[in-house]
Amino acid sequence: MASAIAITMLAAGCSSGSSGGAATLKLEKTDIVVDAFPAIDSAGLYIAQMDGLFATQGLHVTIVPLQTPPPTTQSLIAKQLQGTYDITAGDYVTYIDNELAGTAHLRIVAESSILQPNVLTLLVKGGSSISSIGQLKSKIVSVNAPNDIGTLLIDSLLVEHGIAPNEVKFNSNVPFPNVAKELTTNSISAAFTPEPFVSLAEEGAGVKELADLDQGSTQDFPIQGYAVTQAWADKYPNTLKAFNLALSQGQEIADTNRAAVETAIERYLDIPKETAAVISLPTFPLGVDAVRLQRVVSAMLRFGLLPPKEASFKVTRMIGS
Repeated sequence: MASAIAITMLAAGCSSGSSGGAATLKLEKTDIVVDAFPAIDSAGLYIAQMDGLFATQGLHVTIVPLQTPPPTTQSLIAKQLQGTYDITAGDYVTYIDNELAGTAHLRIVAESSILQPNVLTLLVKGGSSISSIGQLKSKIVSVNAPNDIGTLLIDSLLVEHGIAPNEVKFNSNVPFPNVAKELTTNSISAAFTPEPFVSLAEEGAGVKELADLDQGSTQDFPIQGYAVTQAWADKYPNTLKAFNLALSQGQEIADTNRAAVETAIERYLDIPKETAAVISLPTFPLGVDAVRLQRVVSAMLRFGLLPPKEASFKVTRMIGS
């Protein structure tokens, strides 16, 4: 919670445009690389880049789109440890898994997105005989990575409709851009899909939404954030402060100015203007809320993504001061 207050106080002293908040910190490093999956969750990051908010803080930020299909969790964090990426934008399930596995001591430095209606969905093909969650028993459902945020959200949906997660078969080898094709060829029955891929698939391939994942115990669920290694945070404290300040300004714009979000995703995600106008948006929060992120740990424990021995794990150890 202290991180959220500190970042909000920093943001309050600067305007949300590119002309305000000139850099005053002595930066240990001015060139940083951010690895970010190309999705709507990163709109605040894109706006901070587009509006020159990072540059105002004296930072030159390179945003590298995460590969499709994504690398394994281990290889992604390994590249962060190697210094290929200074900061990564990813889902909290991934970060918590790595923290508990001892792969890396990670620090979540900012939140990126909170789930809202129709941002993360289960899609089926147009004309599919599947019209209810109960019909997913013994069917193949795609997620983009095993035991990740998609698995967690789908498990929650299944349980709340009386289906055990092991009654559904998961396919983790379907990248989001390929979802429509895999659905129409019947290699999968349903697909976990985020925006902007939801709108693109609905417009281009006639697929339809089976279920909105913003419901039940995962309504308003924290989805994605930004992380560094603790060693990086210790080595570059002023650089991290400058990044967080600019990012918080970008997040504030994203959360209050839809037109700015549309412009950013048209530019950085190569989304047509007409599609950008109808995409469903998450909430873009400021700072880090430990209580909110502890919900991820609780859900991971509930649906077996964490073993019972980790029941005492507190996400506060990944937030810092």
